[in-house]
Amino acid sequence: MKLLKIAHIFYSIQGEGTNTGEASVFIRFFGCNLTCSFCDDLMHKDKNALREYTFSQVLEKIKGFPSKRVIITGGEPSIYNLNEFISFLQENDYFISIETNGHKFENIKQADWITYSPKEFDDMDINYPDEFKFIVSKDMDINHILNLKTTKPVYIQAQNNIHTPDMENISHCIKLVEKYPQFKLSVQMHKFLGVL
Repeated sequence: MKLLKIAHIFYSIQGEGTNTGEASVFIRFFGCNLTCSFCDDLMHKDKNALREYTFSQVLEKIKGFPSKRVIITGGEPSIYNLNEFISFLQENDYFISIETNGHKFENIKQADWITYSPKEFDDMDINYPDEFKFIVSKDMDINHILNLKTTKPVYIQAQNNIHTPDMENISHCIKLVEKYPQFKLSVQMHKFLGVL
């Protein structure tokens, strides 16, 4: 029986990207292939939070929420092959979105929607994602974003604090979007609302 390593399952509002404002079930997987200094969720590496679930146990837990939209996040979900799990949820009428750093797209290719937030810029894959999301601070070089050739939405999102917005970085991102209108602004609305 396949067990899923999950740190947290919760219900909230999507605060980022194209689907901002939608009530969604979040499944936060345990573990990540990177150690970003600006990571805004540390639960994915808290071994005390780690639980193992069967597919059916996850389904029973999320059936208690009214939304049929699931966001699989982490950590980094693509460190696991989740295609069978994604198909299982889809067969139960769930729309599956994934938030990924692009570690291994083959492991999540079954998803209905893929948000790609690359942290390494030398070999970005433009084929799998439905949207791009770049975490930007005021001191960051954005040439890798400016050089990206895609027709898919490209979001600029401020590097925020763990639970609150960083208004200096947000102001910087607003100026970038005004200067480069091919980009869209993502603000992590949930941090302004004070929800997970």
